[in-house]
Amino acid sequence: MALREWSPKSYFRNLTPPTLAVLRTWAKAELKPIGSGKPWEQTYRAWKALPETARMKLETALLPVNDLCVPDARPRLEELAATVWATSAMVEQCRSWSSQDLATRLFVAAPAAFANLHQSYVVDSMEHLKEYAGRYAATPCANARSKAALKDALMAHLRETAFGPRCHIEDFANAEKFALFVFHEDEVVASDRFTHDDEIEPAWERDVVRLAAVFHFESNVLMVKAARKEEREKLRDLFAQFIVGDAGYFQDAKLTPRFSFDPLRDREFGFPVLPGSRVVGACVQKVVVRPQVPDVKRLVVEFRQAVAVPEVHEALQAHGVDADRDTIEGVHLRFNFEGSGRSRSRTVSLFNPNSSNLRDTPRDRVIRRHLKVWGFDANNRRVSLASSPLEATAH
Repeated sequence: MALREWSPKSYFRNLTPPTLAVLRTWAKAELKPIGSGKPWEQTYRAWKALPETARMKLETALLPVNDLCVPDARPRLEELAATVWATSAMVEQCRSWSSQDLATRLFVAAPAAFANLHQSYVVDSMEHLKEYAGRYAATPCANARSKAALKDALMAHLRETAFGPRCHIEDFANAEKFALFVFHEDEVVASDRFTHDDEIEPAWERDVVRLAAVFHFESNVLMVKAARKEEREKLRDLFAQFIVGDAGYFQDAKLTPRFSFDPLRDREFGFPVLPGSRVVGACVQKVVVRPQVPDVKRLVVEFRQAVAVPEVHEALQAHGVDADRDTIEGVHLRFNFEGSGRSRSRTVSLFNPNSSNLRDTPRDRVIRRHLKVWGFDANNRRVSLASSPLEATAH
């Protein structure tokens, strides 16, 4: 499943002539230039002239390339380039290439390594996952038997729903995390189609749904991506049973919320930064509170500009909220990093019982370490550390 919308005309237009030549060599006769004009126009005509089956085959191969033609992926592409072209002058040359050229060249030069990079990028780019904290340090074990058992159990669950029974499981692992991707059939939906007589009739089809479960070794937290609560919790339970080997491994978020917002109750709390983290500071953008007032379900206070904790207390007090007693359900924290431009700021949302928009990028890992030190990570507060929090998270 693609992360970015695929637009072949835009993709070819943004490739330089040398890279287009490399791509045409990879595609062999299927992208032989047609007509006159700029090289990308000739290549695009060749694309449009392909039979549908051939065009779909090429599109499927190029979708991961299209996903990585973005500034966020540039550092990963450069790391791969340093490995692929370690003994070549191309490492120096590629620094002046666009992300489109760099991704395409690496795809052609090292398809297996590029596929692994894309899979890692997909895992790290997922947002708005539900987080489930483990009760102790664990190392997932995903062998053929455990994955087959998980698949059988999931298929049994799907047969009891409106979803289709077919599913497919893939896994991914590196030094920081282990991930499972589960693909299954969605509910049957009707799409209008033309008949040979130009009449309209429904075609009943099932789309493919992707679920994901990503376990982080450092925090012992499982992050689950699924649209419905039932499937999220089913995947969590199956992961615990078949991959971790302990059916009761994960905390129940309803009983033990993932986050603690107690630091915001302290007027003097100042978001201290870890040395060497490149974090300049942090402040509060939004607070969601459930006040002890029968007629008010929740109160959302969003600031025009991010503020410090004393200003949060003043705003809450002005709205009749007692920051010491009322329940804080969620916050938006804005982190400022060294540098300039839009990349120097990152706003993270944390909501109990277990929702966040944190990903697994290097910058978000730095943010998670700060949340541990500050006490926003409730699971970290429940685990006794052998060393101080600052020592444990600064490595």
